[in-house]
Amino acid sequence: MTIQQADANHRPRTHPGVLFAIAAVTVTAPRLALAFLAADGVVVPTVWRIDLLAVSSIATAVVLTGGTAYLAHAIAVASSARGLLVALWTAALVCSGALIAPAIVATLRAQSLSAVLGGERHWGWSICAVLAVDLVASGAMLADARRSALDRLGHPVQPGAGSPLAVPADLVQGVNSPTLTPAPLLHCCPWGCGRRFATRDAANGHGRHCPVLAARRAAAVALDSGAVPASLPHGVLAPDRQLGDPGTPDISQS
Repeated sequence: MTIQQADANHRPRTHPGVLFAIAAVTVTAPRLALAFLAADGVVVPTVWRIDLLAVSSIATAVVLTGGTAYLAHAIAVASSARGLLVALWTAALVCSGALIAPAIVATLRAQSLSAVLGGERHWGWSICAVLAVDLVASGAMLADARRSALDRLGHPVQPGAGSPLAVPADLVQGVNSPTLTPAPLLHCCPWGCGRRFATRDAANGHGRHCPVLAARRAAAVALDSGAVPASLPHGVLAPDRQLGDPGTPDISQS
């Protein structure tokens, strides 16, 4: 669980504010390019002009619709200091409405947008077209910055493993990690080699590696072959005892 949490913390996070800022640049760049080229007297082919304005219009729809929705989400999840986000979101909605409503009316009346706006509202509509995108992009970047700050507070940098301030995290939040203590070694080797074990089964299973039991078996083999050693090693039972019997208490010595 700890490894999965660490991977989640280091996973790269998405930044919608940056995406909306890029879309805002896509909105403004073609129109500025066409405006400056026209001011310099450069004639732009009609096909290029249509393509550039089409890209700008699609990016405008992305910024105004998706950007205002992202700002509304940022306002809803913000724990404090919502005032600036609310102001930007409200201004963006007003500008968006001022842009789209006349266009819908012009479509319904089968008139040009210029005729619906009238001569006195051209400046206001143009200013709203510029401000709406910039307001959304600014609000989205601000929301991203605040979310990054909250993420840093929620996942602070932990001290290194060798630091005296390092505290191992519990595997389950709210539950203390169990303290691991070694089991007491209460059972001795039944053949007398001196080793101790935590359970009786472990002590009895130690026979295949016990040097004392190995010496007993060697003495038994020597007895069967008729070559009985004059003396037995210390701690080895006489060969007439039953081999491998942990209950044999006596130890013979030379």
